[in-house]
Amino acid sequence: MEGLGAIFVIAIIIGVVFLMRWLGAWMLRIDEVINIQSEILKELKKRN
Repeated sequence: MEGLGAIFVIAIIIGVVFLMRWLGAWMLRIDEVINIQSEILKELKKRN
């Protein structure tokens, strides 16, 4: 039973880390910048 509790705690910690990364990217609008950069890269590839 102790092993299950440890796995549960580790899963919660990993979930919190991913949630914080997602919220940070959303708040700083990093995700929009990455999307715009990928669109620019696609346009450059089309022209070459």
